[in-house]
Parts: sequence; C-alpha cells; structure tokens
Amino acid sequence: MRQLASVLASVAVGVAILGTSLTVVLAARFSYPWFSAGRYNSHQLTMAQMQANYDRIIEYSLFPWVRELHLETLPMSDAGAQHFAEAKDIFQLFVQGGLLALVVAVVLGSWLWRRHRSTGFLTAGAIIALATPLMLAVPLAIDFDRAFVVFHEIAFDNELWIFDPRTDPIIDYLPEALFMRNAFAILVVMIVLSVAAILVGRRLRRRVRPVDEFNRR
Repeated sequence: MRQLASVLASVAVGVAILGTSLTVVLAARFSYPWFSAGRYNSHQLTMAQMQANYDRIIEYSLFPWVRELHLETLPMSDAGAQHFAEAKDIFQLFVQGGLLALVVAVVLGSWLWRRHRSTGFLTAGAIIALATPLMLAVPLAIDFDRAFVVFHEIAFDNELWIFDPRTDPIIDYLPEALFMRNAFAILVVMIVLSVAAILVGRRLRRRVRPVDEFNRR
C-alpha cells in the first residue's frame, strides 16, 4: 500500500506542477504587453482594447463556466470560434487535471507523511516535472517555429489553427513571440516549483532525523 501510494503521489506531484505552471502563466494576463512584441495592429486598436480581447481569450480558456468567447472589438469566424473551443478543451485538461492532481498529492502525501514520515514522493514528483522542461527546452530553443507547428499538428486533427487574418484578425494580436515567451515562462515556473518541492522534501526529512536519533537513544 505504501509503495503504491508513493508512486501515485509522485505522479500527482508532477502533474500538479505542470498544471499549476500553465495556469499561473496564462492567468498572468498583465504580461501581454511585454510578451506580445511583434503584434500587428491591423484594426488600429488601443492598448486597452488589445488587452481586453486578450483577457476574454484567457478567461474563456481557463474558466470552465465561460461557455462562449466574445471579442469586444474584433470579428471572429465560425472556424476561429471552433478552434478556440478545441483549444479550451486542451487547456481545461491541464487546468482541471492539475487541480485534481494537486488534491491527490495533498491527500496521499499527508497520509505518507503521517503514517510513514515519507517525503520521497516530493523529490520523485519534482524529477518527473523537471524532465518535461529539460526535454522541451532544447527543441523550443533550437527551432520554436517547427516545434509550434508540430505541437498543433499533434494536438488538433484539423487545420483551423491556421487563422486567416481577413476573417479572424485576432491572430494579428497573438504573435508567435507571445506563444514562445509563454512557453518558456511555463518551463521556468515548472523548474521553480520542482526545486521548491525538492527543498520542502529535504526540510521535512531533516525534521524526521532528530526524532529518529532521539528514539534510538
């Protein structure tokens, strides 16, 4: 039972770190002006209007109760709306999956700590999470354009993600730099959370050692 719980807790920690990192970076909507360098202002929107449209996209993507996407100052085709709906399903997989994994990690982790003073699941989960940025950082850094295309070809079974600016001008306001910087920000947050999990595990182990030494006396 302990071994199974430890394995499940480790996987849960890794998934929770991934889901939390993606959610945190996307929820940081204030980063849009800094991350969106290179956007083409085809409809001569103000910065406030650009930000409002981006906010609507993020709210739609992250919040399951937001059922429809309405851009305040830009038109959108049916194909564009369908793509955003499909992208929302993927985001929800990470957001809700990460939240569920966090709950599992807390429940199993608490049981492992109370019953066995075990903290290895934190380090194991952090290593699982760290493997993702280590594997992805290289292809993203070498050729982000190609990695971006391959991701969309894998994630979507159609070509609706190839937007036509004439019918879906929102793509002019979502430059490649925005996706690239968000992707690297997610990897950075994953690394920070993974290191934090490892440090917490080590600190908890140090708390156990004095008790064990006292009991042996």
